[in-house]
Amino acid sequence: MNKETLFWLIVTLAALSTLGILLGQSDGGPLFSTADERHALADECIGGHSSAIVEHFHPILTISVLGEDVEIPGNVGLNDPGCSMRPVHTHDPSGKIHVELQEKGIEAPLEAFFDTWGKHMDATGFDEHRVDDNHEFLMFLNTYDYDDQGNVVVDPNTREQVDDFENLVLEDKQYIELVFREIA
Repeated sequence: MNKETLFWLIVTLAALSTLGILLGQSDGGPLFSTADERHALADECIGGHSSAIVEHFHPILTISVLGEDVEIPGNVGLNDPGCSMRPVHTHDPSGKIHVELQEKGIEAPLEAFFDTWGKHMDATGFDEHRVDDNHEFLMFLNTYDYDDQGNVVVDPNTREQVDDFENLVLEDKQYIELVFREIA
């Protein structure tokens, strides 16, 4: 092999390695919470909407960071590399999480959604926002229903603070609020 061919081989391999590293990064951060291992449901692939789905329900999630609403993107868990649909996913940015399971009795914790999304979430905080002497991370749980026009209705009188965070088992018509804020 001559020197010029060897030179271009090394340049090509270096470029391909760099491209592979860049494509493997999402927004510069890790693809899942580094606080713990990925939940098994975040790696499961159910393929798509089929008759194999035996449970299908919808909790709603809202997130607020320092008074600003965080949009939960559509298509979380859809069309991932090697998988068209994960059991815990979104279709639109409404905050509605679709939980679709192929076996009865499987519990889907909130952690599975955040691992699928690739965002950190536990008692220490959300994404890069962490609890410290000046900030707290709170979780509130409620239920929702729909009015005659199809709008989500939540009764503020039944809202309760909980601390299950990633271990909260998702259920139909749950209304989950995560709030990262300055301590008053």
